[in-house]
Amino acid sequence: MSEHTLLPPVVGVLGAGRAGTAFARTLVKAGFEVDICSTRPPRALRHHLKIYAPGAVAVVAEDVAARTREHENGLVILAIPQEDLDDVEPEWVAGCVLVDATNAWQDEVLPGWLQAAADEQLPTSLAVAGHFSGSRVVKALNHVSHGEFDDAADRDLPLDQRRALGAAGDDGAARGLVMMLIEAMGFDPVSLGPLAAGRILEPDGPVFNRPVRRDDLLPFAR
Repeated sequence: MSEHTLLPPVVGVLGAGRAGTAFARTLVKAGFEVDICSTRPPRALRHHLKIYAPGAVAVVAEDVAARTREHENGLVILAIPQEDLDDVEPEWVAGCVLVDATNAWQDEVLPGWLQAAADEQLPTSLAVAGHFSGSRVVKALNHVSHGEFDDAADRDLPLDQRRALGAAGDDGAARGLVMMLIEAMGFDPVSLGPLAAGRILEPDGPVFNRPVRRDDLLPFAR
């Protein structure tokens, strides 16, 4: 991580399901410390983490950003079902760069504020950014299946041979920070531009769950 000195040594992960633990495993392998939470209390989560995310530290949800926030560029990955977003208090991640790795699925009953955006056919990340207004939201990490994430991440490959991941965010510095994180995790980061451009990363988008390269993403950049 020496080439990415702006990155915090600790990253928070909100959600310890299949996606959250896949992110945590990759982060630990890349040399980060990971604080992770779920609806389970930390004591109940520890055994789960020993199996699915060894090295990650179970914390209460309110503290998921506590250690990463000590760095000037605190980072938290939002990795819970969108139907559960009302269970997350925005102040828990206030002041952090919040990586929106969530996806909208047709069978989910969404919070009213998110459903309103979906009804207007807006990118869901715009609504997430409005709800978590104290955070700088970047859409990323959501267009690779959690089942492929470990194998897709390869820090030993040159950048141009890695699987490409897009990042979209209105705050250029926050987007750049997330791109550093993506690279450190073993992918080739591609800036898509503003947050609305993240629509292409959603389940109905043209690159979702496809093993894309940089040249596949660049035509969608704004």
